[in-house]
Amino acid sequence: MRICSTKLKHFFFFFLLINSISYAQSKKEIKKYKITSTTESVTELVAGKEVVRTELSEKYDNNGNVTESTEYNKDGSFKKKESRKYNKAGELTEEVKYTERGAILSKTVYSYNANNDKVSEQTFDVNGKLVEWIKYGYDSMNQKIFELQLDEQGKVLKKSMYTYNKNGLRKEKRTYNGKEELISVKKYVYNASSED
Repeated sequence: MRICSTKLKHFFFFFLLINSISYAQSKKEIKKYKITSTTESVTELVAGKEVVRTELSEKYDNNGNVTESTEYNKDGSFKKKESRKYNKAGELTEEVKYTERGAILSKTVYSYNANNDKVSEQTFDVNGKLVEWIKYGYDSMNQKIFELQLDEQGKVLKKSMYTYNKNGLRKEKRTYNGKEELISVKKYVYNASSED
């Protein structure tokens, strides 16, 4: 009984150590150590036996960006797979979701302005048909001031407008339907500590 208890303690210590290491990996460390891929596996005690399963596997580019990610369910079955592409500034430009057999489910394409602000996001279905299109606009302070949801012809389906307080913090979000009718108002309130 004492041996089993000791093994169990070692097992849980090892499990915690492995989890803390995997979560501690940052983009900076991945780039520094030239890591090209990682696999996260979980060992569980099931009916007195150790069962190992893969939870996540990822691949990286030279800058430490995730280029491919595959997740698995607790029973070991496929959950989801995604691939990503980036521009020279390290911004996500394309994200593709796949089926278990590798067929494309959807593709989202992102574009940016000269200030590296995301200005457009377009999602296409398995047949290449545009199913979601979002455009963003910014003021001279690079604060997002509007967000438009468009149909495939570019017609506005929904519009959100943002305002900011004197400190540059978001104050309000007003959302309108395609007929320019106000449908919701979201307000942001900030409480600061009075300590110096």
